[in-house]
Amino acid sequence: MMVAIANGANSAPSAADTSGITPADGNDSGPRVLDDNLREALTFDAPYVLDRLLSDRVVETRAQAEELFTEVKKYLVLSELSHDMVIGMYSEMVDAAWHAFILFTSQYADYGHRYFGHYLSHAPTIHSGSGYDGQFGAAVEKRRPGISRPRRRARKKSTFTDFRERYETLFGQPLPYVWHDIGFITVNRRMLVDDRAGPLTLALGDGQVSLFRTNGTAVLSVNDIATAALQFIIAKGAFYVRELPGGLTDDEKIGLAQALVRSGALKVAP
Repeated sequence: MMVAIANGANSAPSAADTSGITPADGNDSGPRVLDDNLREALTFDAPYVLDRLLSDRVVETRAQAEELFTEVKKYLVLSELSHDMVIGMYSEMVDAAWHAFILFTSQYADYGHRYFGHYLSHAPTIHSGSGYDGQFGAAVEKRRPGISRPRRRARKKSTFTDFRERYETLFGQPLPYVWHDIGFITVNRRMLVDDRAGPLTLALGDGQVSLFRTNGTAVLSVNDIATAALQFIIAKGAFYVRELPGGLTDDEKIGLAQALVRSGALKVAP
């Protein structure tokens, strides 16, 4: 199936020269800013979180659970070190792993106090960037002893590019694929229509079916063999990829769902 994305929201600019991640004295960057506490926070083991992700069928393998939990810890550390910016949560899957950790109330609270010096609050705020779903996450009221915060000022909200650049600077590696939820889409994955930017509508013509927001914003265009599937998606709002009608193959169903996530029309349901 040929899919044409109508916007370029996911095209990523090149990395900036500086990351904005610095310790309190402002004279360092990259992995050197990690003190012993934060390094230990990254190596913290919580097999009960992995078990929960598997039992809730958020993931299909323990390896996937481990990858997601690793990224939760990195996200929390990155948020702690970003003095000037509220770092957005850009993956429904990583956020689901964070929620799984929070469910273990005592262990989660102890983790925050032991390694960060405070409880790690989860304060969701809808992220508006097309193609990247999630919440603005760690609301930090107190700083861990040893990392002072500059004079209090308004902290701007990150963009996905801000997040990626700071992540790659701090951890010295490309942003892992697990931050892109499309990698978790299978025929057994549940999907949700993302209507935060407005309802969706269809238009047919010239062998194509096009998806629009009701304000006229183009989302994507595909071969009209996907018409029944798109009509189903708009009508249902929530569905499993395997349920898509219209005689599509499994690969076509997955490809259509991936394209719709990239364009901001769908989001993955953990």
